[in-house]
Amino acid sequence: MERTLKTFKNVLLTFSLSVGGAYAEEGAQAPFKIGAIGDSITQATNAEGGGHKPKFSWSTGTGTNTRLFSSHMTKLQKIKRNGVIAFNKSRGGARTRDIQIQAMELARQKVDYATILTGANDLCDWKEYDQGKFEKYERDVRKAVSTLINANPKMKILIAPVPDMYNLWEINAKNPSCTRRWDTFRICSSILSSSLSFEDRQQFKQRWEDMNKILERISLDYPNHVKFNIEIARTKFNTTHISTVDCFHPSVKGQELIAKKSWENGWF
Repeated sequence: MERTLKTFKNVLLTFSLSVGGAYAEEGAQAPFKIGAIGDSITQATNAEGGGHKPKFSWSTGTGTNTRLFSSHMTKLQKIKRNGVIAFNKSRGGARTRDIQIQAMELARQKVDYATILTGANDLCDWKEYDQGKFEKYERDVRKAVSTLINANPKMKILIAPVPDMYNLWEINAKNPSCTRRWDTFRICSSILSSSLSFEDRQQFKQRWEDMNKILERISLDYPNHVKFNIEIARTKFNTTHISTVDCFHPSVKGQELIAKKSWENGWF
């Protein structure tokens, strides 16, 4: 009986060591983790037909069986031998005040690389310049960045500029189908409403530029962790880059354009 019990204990010990070794080996070969926080742009809303289409997200998208897609995720898959896992925590309709919750969710995954694109919905809400709103915007972005870095001190973050929505208005300003949709559904009325004056739109453009300058300032405070290139904000879209559903969100080609420009000025 004692010999049988001893043999059983040896078997258990051997099994435990082998499992522990397997975990250690798995840990050494852990896949690279990418995460994304933001709003409907990172959810690829209306990129192809209506609704959220995260497979076409500029950050974590992988495309479909019938449509190859070039995102940060697919680019990383080509250079990371151990594979890549993606976590897209963005939410359609999110304001910058919401991204701290997303950052906390992402922090639990201890991702290696994160993208942040936020601010478009805030700008669409603001009808005039308000210094207090800009200050809160900066605090909210900083808090999200700090949350991610605290979770993983080796974290690399790319903050993408808020896209040029003034340019978006210029493209379809004379398209009655688009202007009708903008007015009917009140899509980003602080820049797209047909009732706005030239001065109103110029003020919006200034708020947009000031918002991206805030993001640039934040990146300069975290040089080892955050990259941001304000010149990406100057990227011009054309009609093929804009959703035919709402004439507002990026199309699949628009998502790829954001991915391309932000990748060229990023960490990899």
